[in-house]
Amino acid sequence: MEEYHRRLALAYDKHVRLRVFLEGDLVLKSVDAVIKKMSLPKWTPKWEGPYIVSEVHPNGHCILLDPDHGTTTCPINFKYIKKYYA
Repeated sequence: MEEYHRRLALAYDKHVRLRVFLEGDLVLKSVDAVIKKMSLPKWTPKWEGPYIVSEVHPNGHCILLDPDHGTTTCPINFKYIKKYYA
């Protein structure tokens, strides 16, 4: 039974990508995370930003800084942001 659970965990972990963000990174934020599953029109952008990562917490969320307005966002999960390459 232990061998079965070990193999099951290995199969699951193959599809999980580790995301690492550092303070000062430029990221894009998902619009779906902001609107919380409301129906979006077909041609609306899926990502907004770029934002600057101001705080990174070890349990999988971070706080973003809007460079245009100088405001911070509420904590957002790593799965709703992606790196922005300029």
